[in-house]
Amino acid sequence: MALAPVDETNLLLPLFDGLFEKPLWETFLRRLAQRTGADRVRMTISNPASPGQQPLQRRVVADRLAEDPGEPEAFDSRVYNVLRPNRVYALEEIREFDRPAERATQDAALAAARIGDARLIRISGRGDIEAWIVLLHERPTFGAVDSALLTALAPAVSTVLALFAAIGGLRLRADAYRETLDLLGIDQAVLDRDGQPLGIDPNPPALPVPAFAEDCTALSAAPAGERRIVQGKVLLRPSGLHREGLTHPAAAIATWRTGRLPEPRDAARVLMQEHGLSAREAALAEALSRGVPLIEAGRALQLTDETTRNYSKRIYAKTGTSGQADLVRLVLTGLAPLA
Repeated sequence: MALAPVDETNLLLPLFDGLFEKPLWETFLRRLAQRTGADRVRMTISNPASPGQQPLQRRVVADRLAEDPGEPEAFDSRVYNVLRPNRVYALEEIREFDRPAERATQDAALAAARIGDARLIRISGRGDIEAWIVLLHERPTFGAVDSALLTALAPAVSTVLALFAAIGGLRLRADAYRETLDLLGIDQAVLDRDGQPLGIDPNPPALPVPAFAEDCTALSAAPAGERRIVQGKVLLRPSGLHREGLTHPAAAIATWRTGRLPEPRDAARVLMQEHGLSAREAALAEALSRGVPLIEAGRALQLTDETTRNYSKRIYAKTGTSGQADLVRLVLTGLAPLA
C-alpha cells in the first residue's frame, strides 16, 4: 500500500519535523493515533548493540481517555524479544497460547491496562538503531488498513532513524567542542554580515560587545589572514565556512575570552601523567606556568626555598625545558590547559 497524499501531509511531514520537535515526534504520534483510531500510540527507539542503554520512549494517549491506564511489562518484553523487522503483528500473534499459566498472567495484565487490540511493527534503521511502533485500543478495532499503513510508513521511519542517529552524533560532537572551549576559557560564534549568530543552537553564546555589523560586512570579502579586534574584547576573522542551506552566508568568526581559568589541581594531575612529575613537582610546575615567581610559588606550597630550587631543577630536567619561560611554553601548548 502506498501512502495517500493526505497521509504524506499529515504523517510523513510531522515524522521528519519531529526530529526537531519537543517532545520528539509529538505531532506525528498524535496524528497516527487519530488516523488509526488508537487509544494509545508508542514509539520506542533503542540500540541492540548497547543492551545497557535505556531505550528512548515516546508515547501519546488519546484525549478521549479520562486517564492513562499504562501498559504491562509482560507486553513490553514480548515486543522487544519476538518481533521480526518490518512485519506488522496483531495482538493475537504475540499472546501465550502454549503455556496456560503465562497466558492467564498475560491476559490479566492486558485487561488491567485495558488493551483489547494492538498492532506492532519493528523497524530497523541504518546501523544499530531500531524502533518499535505500537498501536493500542481497549476493544478490537484495528484491521488490514492499519497494518498496511504501518508497513507503508516503515521506509520513512527507517530514514528518520538514520537522521536521528546522525543528528545525535553531531550534537554530541558540538557539545564536546563547546565543553573543550569552556575548559580553555574561550567562546566563539559564527556571524553573518549583520553580526548576528548563525546556526541551530537554541541558546547561542551571548556576545560580550554590542553588534558589529560593519566589521562583519568588511570581513565577508576580506582575505583569510585579516584580523580585527573589537573594543579590545573580541577577535574577528573571516569565516571561510561555506555550508549549503544557510539563509545568510557566514561572514566572520568571533572569538573571545570568558575569564575562566583551568583548575590548578586538575592541571597538575595532567602534568604528573604527561611528564612523570611527582605531585609536588606538578603543583609547582603548574604555578610556574601561570607566571608565579619561583620562590613565591614554592612558599605557597609550603616548601623551603632550597627545596623549591631543587624541585625546579628536577622539573626542567623531566620536561626537557631550559627555564620558566620555556616551561610556560611547554605547559600552554600541552594538555594541562584542557584539564
